[in-house]
Amino acid sequence: MTAAIAKLVVGATCATLTTLAWAAREAVCPTHRHRYDIIPLAINDDEIELRATKRTLAPGTFGLKIAGQDDPAVLGPVLGTTNGAVRRRLLYRPIALSLQSRCRWSGIVAVTPSSSFVETEVPTGLGPAPAWIVDKGNDLWAIHVHGQGSDRRQTLRGVESASALGLTSLIVSYRNDGEGPRSRDGRSHLGESEWHDLEDALKVVKERGGNSCIIFGWSLGATIALNALHRSELANMIKGVVMVSPVLNWEAAFRANAHHQGWPRFLGSVITSLISSTQLCRLAGLHQPLDIRRADANRFGRRPDVPVLILHSKNDWSVPIEDSVRFAAAHKEQIKLVEFECSGHTQEWNADPVGWDLAVRCWFGKFFQPDRAEAQAATSAGELSDGVGNGWQ
Repeated sequence: MTAAIAKLVVGATCATLTTLAWAAREAVCPTHRHRYDIIPLAINDDEIELRATKRTLAPGTFGLKIAGQDDPAVLGPVLGTTNGAVRRRLLYRPIALSLQSRCRWSGIVAVTPSSSFVETEVPTGLGPAPAWIVDKGNDLWAIHVHGQGSDRRQTLRGVESASALGLTSLIVSYRNDGEGPRSRDGRSHLGESEWHDLEDALKVVKERGGNSCIIFGWSLGATIALNALHRSELANMIKGVVMVSPVLNWEAAFRANAHHQGWPRFLGSVITSLISSTQLCRLAGLHQPLDIRRADANRFGRRPDVPVLILHSKNDWSVPIEDSVRFAAAHKEQIKLVEFECSGHTQEWNADPVGWDLAVRCWFGKFFQPDRAEAQAATSAGELSDGVGNGWQ
């Protein structure tokens, strides 16, 4: 009987460790597996009908990514609902979109910058990282850094605003994101190593004649931006940071995502401890531990030396806004927080592209062009009324 109980205990322990290892590996997985669970019900030249869900009913402009295709459909406002279906304006229909297409909802609405751009590479310590440059002939640059599980296309919504302000944009990839070079373990380091690649991007800006830049960081990209601001030898080049749905507290984000997946919240805290452990981090596939609690505390407690704009949804289920609120309150002389009403993570622009752009322009005008701030705010809405420069392709 004792042997049987011992076997059950060992079995339960092994099962628990297996579950924890899987969850931890997911937490530091640099790319995400997506479910293509949307199939169009009807399509014509300028409308599409989908099954009505919380996502497909969301107001705003969104992408519809087609399985096996790079080119997303672009969906505009909701036109009506009937019998569990929703009709939306179809702003752009790729050739591949059909009633047989398997699709997923996305905030990404473009695959390349809408302005003239060139392909380039950022030399990093691990190898070349592909990038785009949108040259506006300005020595004040913008570097755009995407989040975990996404790629350069995520940031293109912000590139439109930077281009409208006359900034030259460098849109980067980084280690382990599917485009950039691979590190020894191939895992996401939650900003603790990726900031070196952003530092290398700053070197590219400097070599091309840029003397200063604004970092647009999305989710993990915001973590990377703050790390570069606090740790890089080239930090004096960074004159401002725009953070979209920033991850300021990884443990809180892990807890929120565990809850969203139907797991108990404390699993997020266990994962945080596991990846910080010298003995257990290898269960997550990490070559070295990530002391995320200490890193978060250092970032949170340190006053940014440059102006910061935070754009964050009140209803972000993946990265709760509470930490953005606390961070802005703790450093209110440096940080401006603009809250949005939307349910998705990094979908603030999608819910309100005009409001998103106005927030960036007003912040930029205040700190970088104070004499033009009012004029920029007044003209922005008119320029964006038909979409961000109609720049989806």
